[in-house]
Amino acid sequence: MPEVLNLPRAARRAKAPARAASFLAGVLLAVTPMAARADVSVRDLQVIARAVAFMTPAPSGTVEIGIVYPTASAPGRQEAERIVAAFGGGLRAGSLTLTARPIALESVPSGPVALLLTSAALPQAAAVAAAVAGKGVLTVSTDPAAIEGGRVVMTVRSEPRVEILVNRAAAQGAGVSFSAAFRMMIQER
Repeated sequence: MPEVLNLPRAARRAKAPARAASFLAGVLLAVTPMAARADVSVRDLQVIARAVAFMTPAPSGTVEIGIVYPTASAPGRQEAERIVAAFGGGLRAGSLTLTARPIALESVPSGPVALLLTSAALPQAAAVAAAVAGKGVLTVSTDPAAIEGGRVVMTVRSEPRVEILVNRAAAQGAGVSFSAAFRMMIQER
């Protein structure tokens, strides 16, 4: 008789690994698209603000970063507006307060101290770099692949750990330099 009572429990135990694997596969499918997106987090923005503070000569006071998006891209414009909203009244790093405004790719000025490229603007990163070449404007992305080929000067990723990559040739071409202390904390390529 005890064997009959334990049979359903044994059957449930046998199915448990299959249910757990099915659940795990569902979670991975749900999470994978989010992990593939290169959304800019507030923590990424804080890392960028701190990196800007290490530029030489060091900017101080309130300075602006342009959030670059292609004019024809509604999702790019929305991403830029989300990033600008994440800055709030500005992000502080030492004596620096970094504020943001959206800038259309076609009208990239040389006024901002830095330009953060939205994912929609990354395909035109070379055009942005050419527009600000030699003007001391830092170009930034949160996509680590953008550092290859000098498409941007710096990429920042804050999850799972802070990682800052700088393309040495792109920095020289842009006329951007960093303090020695900062260069010891980053990876240069």
